[in-house]
Amino acid sequence: MEGSYSGLRLVLVIRTQITSVLEGLPMNDIRRERSEAATGEKVTNHPQTQGPMSRASGHRRHRQRRINLAWSTSLPSKIITIGVQVLALPLVYRALGDGGYVAYAAVTASASMLSVFNLGIGGSLVTPLTEAIAKQNKREQAVLVQAGLGPLIIACIVGAVLVIPTVALLPLSTLFGRVGATGSWDLRVAVVIAVSMTLATIPLNAVGYLRQAYQEMHLTNLIATGFNILLLIALLVAARRSKAIVVFVTIVLIIPLCNSALNFVLLMVQRPFLLRRQQRIGWGERRRLLADGIRFLSAAFAPAFFFQWPVYWVARTQSVTTSSLFAICMQATILPLSFVYGFMQPLWSSTADALAKEDHHWIDGQIKNGRALIVAVGGCAFVTYIFFGQRVLHLWLRKPVTLDWPVRGLMGAYILLAIWEQYHFYIALGFGRLREATAAQFQRAVVFGLAVPLLTAIGGVKALWIGMCCSILFWTAWRLPRLLQKKSMLAPTCTGDV
Repeated sequence: MEGSYSGLRLVLVIRTQITSVLEGLPMNDIRRERSEAATGEKVTNHPQTQGPMSRASGHRRHRQRRINLAWSTSLPSKIITIGVQVLALPLVYRALGDGGYVAYAAVTASASMLSVFNLGIGGSLVTPLTEAIAKQNKREQAVLVQAGLGPLIIACIVGAVLVIPTVALLPLSTLFGRVGATGSWDLRVAVVIAVSMTLATIPLNAVGYLRQAYQEMHLTNLIATGFNILLLIALLVAARRSKAIVVFVTIVLIIPLCNSALNFVLLMVQRPFLLRRQQRIGWGERRRLLADGIRFLSAAFAPAFFFQWPVYWVARTQSVTTSSLFAICMQATILPLSFVYGFMQPLWSSTADALAKEDHHWIDGQIKNGRALIVAVGGCAFVTYIFFGQRVLHLWLRKPVTLDWPVRGLMGAYILLAIWEQYHFYIALGFGRLREATAAQFQRAVVFGLAVPLLTAIGGVKALWIGMCCSILFWTAWRLPRLLQKKSMLAPTCTGDV
């Protein structure tokens, strides 16, 4: 009897653990939503039998499971993404040569500046949508999504009407300076395709922010992994068969477009209520989202001032050798940053969720641990770049590269400072400090963007790296952490189970 009792108890324990894990899976959430829609009643876990501390502990475990799931899928996704980009750059560089690669970089950098037409609406949806999800209010979720997508689609249509004829008719020398002096048909077709595909991708890219609000970044990561593998295969084939700029531009833009389209369709199939027409969506809701979206856009567009705009300006004004090396160094900086940012991004929606559920103890722990990790990761990047940066570039490109140690040190320092800035930016957004956080990043971006021509004339690319580091050190590196220390954001610490 004792053995049977022990066996039965073991089965019950295993069943409890399996049920606990399944509650955190997305398909379970979808089944629960469909059951609620069919019956008109919310499926609850008998809150009358749970105390406040038990519910807080359950929310915390569920939130942490979602973050861990996002991180566990982000790691292979980012490794594949970085691997694709590490292999792609030498492939494109060797296939096109110095002149062709500079033209390719100028086209893709200028097309990416069209992200201004996304109005930042996707980012403005994350925090209010997370709050609506926490309240299990489906109507509010649908209203928010529809109020955001409408202006976004209209803005992209207007952008297509204005920009596509402009790039199709203006002289290439006016658009790209020295790079466009040849006036080749290849470059003309490439820029028209780049602009068209970038504008088509903008509305679909909002799905990434919606997934973030639903704490389903793991699905976005898994879909991106498959398309990144496809991108690498396409570039390998193109590098063997073509030397046309338009081929490489088309490949690097059409595959991300298909990635976003598939993710968007899957989200709407999982949650069809998001597209059900609501009785009335007030202009006040649209205006609030648009105002927050424009603020978020100012920060989302900031990387164009830091990365694309300097590459474009150097390509216009400097020699081909200088321009190509600067574009490669910029890419070598963007790769590790994008890798680290992918791990930080889930903290935005999880912080907003914790704040909505008043789990301040969890927030305090995340901030403290995150800062320590940032210093460790950024310090490793700085040491790696200053001592091994030139060797890494040589192995990467398979050709000799001369890069002064001050430039290598500035590249490593910028990675450390940028990681610090972006971590506090995501936490501030989760705290609902969108206006202050985006203003800080936008002000830094504008000042640096205006200074790019002057810095280039005074000290070349070295002065640009100094300016990038100083723009963070003297502005956002201290302003963003202060947003988390405001008295209005302080709250009692929850003492429930961790």
